Amino acid sequence: MDMDLILDEEQIEFQQTFRKFCEQEIAPLADCIEAEGIQNEVYRKLGSAGYLGLLHPEQYGGQGASFLTAVLAQSALAYHCGSTFFSSGASAGLAGLPISHFGSEEQKARFLPGLISGQSVGCLAVTESGSGSDVASIATTLKRQPAGLLLNGNKAYITNAPNADFALVLARYCRDGQIPSGASGLTLCIVDLHSAGVSRGQPLKKMGLRGSPTGELFFDNVEIPEANILGRPGAGFRQTMKAFDWERLSMGAYCLGVMEACLDESRSFAKKRKSFGRAISRHQSVAFMLADIKTRLEASRLMLFETAWLFDRAGGSGKLEHNGEILELSARASELKLMTSQYARECTNLAVQIHGGAGYMEEYRVSRLYRDIKISEIGGGTSEIQKQIIARAETRRSAAV
Repeated sequence: MDMDLILDEEQIEFQQTFRKFCEQEIAPLADCIEAEGIQNEVYRKLGSAGYLGLLHPEQYGGQGASFLTAVLAQSALAYHCGSTFFSSGASAGLAGLPISHFGSEEQKARFLPGLISGQSVGCLAVTESGSGSDVASIATTLKRQPAGLLLNGNKAYITNAPNADFALVLARYCRDGQIPSGASGLTLCIVDLHSAGVSRGQPLKKMGLRGSPTGELFFDNVEIPEANILGRPGAGFRQTMKAFDWERLSMGAYCLGVMEACLDESRSFAKKRKSFGRAISRHQSVAFMLADIKTRLEASRLMLFETAWLFDRAGGSGKLEHNGEILELSARASELKLMTSQYARECTNLAVQIHGGAGYMEEYRVSRLYRDIKISEIGGGTSEIQKQIIARAETRRSAAV
């Protein structure tokens, strides 16, 4: 199958329609979201616009759209409000997609319609205070008792923890009193966060994305129905890694949206701001910074679109043949995240520099973009973890030649 980077008419129309929606419904709320946090109304607006259901089956209220179509919408939302992008993605994406792909029909029917419509909010709870990128070292346990399953442990730095209705929790499944080590036994289970034994920490104060709440979850002998295990016991590690692949693809879309905002804000400012009798855009030093932003933006756009296209073509498989080579999609998603997060950080730095002293002021949008973008090099696996994934894939590929 040949790749055509020209969007079809349906995708172009959708992109234009959703951008207009974001301009009218999200952009005017961005300052309020930054100051007070994302409100339930925003989730419902995104649900009505079809955004939350893009990658979910139509039978549960979703759109059944392609990954390429999804990243078009994600970058548009990220352009207008990073906090909204992250909280909605944590709900419909990180929590919703594993249920959509690995859940039972009963689980899908029970949880997906609410997530897709924006009536309920979800989160994925993996990280702990003592384990971040090392997912296999988590300590939260899901123990089988005569009366059922009991969940004990805590999770840290969880997007939507302060306001979510339920969490998809990664825990170590223990049978017969034995606690398995490593990735063995890791299991995802759906937890009603209003259940007895569940408590939440105060929303954490963050450098950026202040409108997207982040916090801790604590589980003290929380009773979990057997029917709330996702897939089967022990399948959680593979399911979580798949969720991270989807997250890294969407992180590329976030970075693209931020770079587009940087270019627009900087270009507009550089045309209006004068120095030594002429617009600063006509000074070579500023013009070159604009050129650097544009170049990083276009390189990122091409890699994002091709990676989304590869995900669509793979049809759920972790590998596919492309241009005569076997590609590992996990590694490709890591390459995308590594490159776009670095480029986006560089672009926000350039945007602030173009604005000069004004860029250091909260009233200018580039200040927020600068603060917000750092998470792209941390969330979904740090840049160093992405390099490890890429390097391991290259080692396997060279050994197979």
